Order: sequence, then structure tokens, then C-alpha cells
Amino acid sequence: MRLPRKSFRNFTLAVLIAAGGLVALFIGINTWVNPLWVSKAPWTDDSFAEYRPIYRYQRTGKAGIAAARPWEAGFFGSSRIDIALDPALPQWGDTPAVNLAVSAGTLPETAPILRYTLEHAPLKTAIVGIDIGDLIGANSGYRTTGFMESPFNPKGNHVEQTFRYYAGISTFQSAVQTLINRNKGELPEYTPQGHRLRHQETTDVAKVIQRDAISHALRVIRRRKANPPTKGNDWKISQLQQILDDTKAAKCRLILMIPPSHATYLGVFYQQGDPDPTFSLDRGLMAKLVATSNKQHPEAPAATIWDFNDFHPLNAENVPMDHTKMHWWLDGTHARKALGDVMLARMMGWPLDGPGADFGFELTEANANARTEDLKAGYQRFQTEQAELWKWMEQGILKYQDTATKSSAKDEAAPGF
Repeated sequence: MRLPRKSFRNFTLAVLIAAGGLVALFIGINTWVNPLWVSKAPWTDDSFAEYRPIYRYQRTGKAGIAAARPWEAGFFGSSRIDIALDPALPQWGDTPAVNLAVSAGTLPETAPILRYTLEHAPLKTAIVGIDIGDLIGANSGYRTTGFMESPFNPKGNHVEQTFRYYAGISTFQSAVQTLINRNKGELPEYTPQGHRLRHQETTDVAKVIQRDAISHALRVIRRRKANPPTKGNDWKISQLQQILDDTKAAKCRLILMIPPSHATYLGVFYQQGDPDPTFSLDRGLMAKLVATSNKQHPEAPAATIWDFNDFHPLNAENVPMDHTKMHWWLDGTHARKALGDVMLARMMGWPLDGPGADFGFELTEANANARTEDLKAGYQRFQTEQAELWKWMEQGILKYQDTATKSSAKDEAAPGF
């Protein structure tokens, strides 16, 4: 049955008014709450900052955080950095610091995230984590992580992004969750400085390390045996070069950081005969690029490399079998904030009370070969001095050697390079 023309117009008008009202409602709430830090307005209530749930939209949320304040120190990289490094330590004093690392972040994300931050903040110090293996492997999940939809993407459609941030359903859902969080007094995973501080615990650390870390190492080793690494990946090298060039141009101090792995993860590469278990190719290439950049730009602060990925006792903490927590480690690939505090003290030259005064190695082109020999000796010490832990690692290898199936847990800090 055909509607009369006037009735059809009235119906269409009613639909448009309802849709407009809904969009206005979304914009009003989204700008009031600013749940992902990208829908700021003069009337935004900043008391919501502690309750904003950016976990599902990390890239978008952290882009908003990057532009929110004149940060002078920033951390970049994967969730190994996201979890471990605390921008709120009292040692930072009056220096505003921010953690802009993201889960499963690789160099193709880290480079543009750092560039975006340099464009929006007067950054003086950048600590950039590069997971061991990233510089050699070709893989990156940046197309599926939310990076492409975030302001970090330099090729993004800014008109579409702006409409989505201000009037989008996902922003509105996050706003509602923010309201719920504040009403209940429940703090989300992330702080307003971008640090993933909360809701990380696992109930069975031993099971998680074998299922996720050890099985992941086995998968990586299989790929590396099938295609032994012989040189760096050109795409990844260009991303690291961009990081070096951008920080030099901004006169920003750059600290490249090789994040640690637990000894039971790193040890698998040695026990299984990986083509380059010390990752000497990665370290040598990184050191060479840094040395060349420093030589070419004497007018800028020299970049340095801090290497924490070894068999140091802090990385070989005993794995509890009674479901208790580890002090330094969350699982096999994520160090806790406690270890992150030690690493920051070492990199920044802060006084350090307690263990860890000898943790970390300042890698250079001149000592890269010596570092390789030290890593080999460290593995031998781990095998003999912590024989029970080494045997437990071997049990995990036997358990997952045939399948090494993809973990059901978040494989965030150990992407398949």
C-alpha cells in the first residue's frame, strides 16, 4: 500500500530527526566523557581520566594521550614495555612521562607512533623497545591491531576518523563503560599516562609459561630453521632508521632497549639448536645502525642501546608450581613493573637500591661480539646452576614439541617474526 506523499515526508522527517537526535546524544556524551582521549571538547570532564577504558582501542587511546600533554619522556614498543615501564615513578620528578607502547607492537607501528609523538609533544627522551627478532623478521600485525584506524596512521582518513571518534558507537560504548567504572570506583587496565598497570594476573604461571612462551619459542625456531636468518629485513631496517633520524632531528635522546625474556623462554632457542640462538645478527645490525647515526649527527644526543635479554639471575627467577606469583615476572615474556623499575634506573642512571645493580648490558658496535660470547656462557650457567628449572623447561619442550599449537591466551609480546 502506497503512503500518501505527505505522510511519507513526515515519516522521513521523523526518522531523520530521530537519527540526528541520536547522533547529538552520542556526540554530547562522547565529548563530555572523552573515553578514548580523542573526543576532547571545552566541556570535557577530566575527572573521568582515571576511568577511561582504552584497552580494546589501545592505538586510538594512546594517540589521544600522546597529544594530551607536553610530554618530555616517552616509552615505545610492544606490551613488554607497555607493562614494565612506569611513567609515574617519583624519579621522573617534574619531567612529564608517558607510556605509548602497544600490545604486539612491532617496528612498523613503533616508528610512526614515535613520529606522531614528536610532532605533538616536546619530547626530550625516548625509550624505544625493540623485541629480539623484530629487526630480522618480516611479520607485523599492524594492519589488524587497530593502528590503521587510529590517529597514529599517517595515511588515515582524518574526516572519517574525527566523525567516528566524536559520534561513533565504539566511542559511546567506551563512554558508558567509563561511567560505569567511575560509579563503581573500578579502575581499568591503563592509567592516564598510558601505563598498563592493572588486571594482568594469571592463575597458573607455570602452565602459562609452558603453554604460551615455550610453545611460541618452538614455533619461531621452526620458522627460523626453515628459513635461517642471514640479514636484516629491509622494511624493518627502514623503520629503525626513521626512529634514529626523527630523534636526531628533534634533538631527542634515544635509548633503544632490548626487553628481557624469562630464561625458560630464551633457553629454548639454545636447547633446540636455533640457527642464531644469541640473536647476534639482530644485535650487530642494531649496534651498527646506531653507531652510524651517532657519527653522522654529532650535534644531537648520542643514541644508546640497553640489552636486558640474557640469563641474568633476575631473568631466571624460579617458576612457582603452587599457583603463587613471581616477583619479577608476570609470565615468560612479560616482566613486571618491579623489573621495569630496575631497568629504568639502569637506563636513566638513577640510584638503585636492592638487586639489579649489574642488570643490563650497554651494547655497542665494538662489544657486540663479546656480548655473543657472554650470552653463550650465560646459557651454560643457567643449565648447570639452575638445573631443576632447566629440566622443567625441557619438560615443556617435550610437551609442546609436536604441536606447539597457537595459544588461546594473548600472545602479545612475542609476535611471530
